[in-house]
Amino acid sequence: MTFPLETEATARRRILNICQDNARVLVEIVRKLVLMIDSLSTGDNDKIKDQYKEILAIREQSNKLKATLLGEVASLGSLLISREDFLRLTFRLAEITDTAEGVGFRLASAIERKISIDKKIMSEISRLASLILDEVTRMKETLMALTFNPGKAIEMASSVEEIERKIDSTYRTLDIDVLTSKGEVSKILVMKDVIERLESMADLTIDALDQIRVLAITG
Repeated sequence: MTFPLETEATARRRILNICQDNARVLVEIVRKLVLMIDSLSTGDNDKIKDQYKEILAIREQSNKLKATLLGEVASLGSLLISREDFLRLTFRLAEITDTAEGVGFRLASAIERKISIDKKIMSEISRLASLILDEVTRMKETLMALTFNPGKAIEMASSVEEIERKIDSTYRTLDIDVLTSKGEVSKILVMKDVIERLESMADLTIDALDQIRVLAITG
């Protein structure tokens, strides 16, 4: 008895499902990072260590999904016409995840080394992080829309770009606030590094969004 070979459409759907799972995990890691930043902004530093451990655990899930997708794409070979687009999307999602973990590491290390971070600045950083969570969530929803309506996904992409403009404005103001703040150089460097990495997460999200657009067009 013979079984029909997998079609390109079936293979694409399977790879898309893995990407969507990875996007869900990404939203969760960014949500945990926002909670971590909120804890710092309110002075609830006792939670930081455990929250960072949760981020690491979620990052491991993301790494496993990435490995699964790479294996699946390799096994499909030329059957999956849009394999390069899926790979680029996967790498962008991984970069966002890694950058989020990097922010968490720096904040946890700052607390461990007793580097005091200005609560007012942390409150502004919390607002920036919340916008990024909103952006990543909208990007994930756009990716989910590829399953049932690629045209709708293209329309939804504009809402992500609207949030990006808010992020850019918030980042620029916050960058000046950090550079002109008073205090130890170590504190200023930590805050500067954190907001730059958050801005990088936002830019990478737009890169991922562009890949989703490509998949919507080719789908």
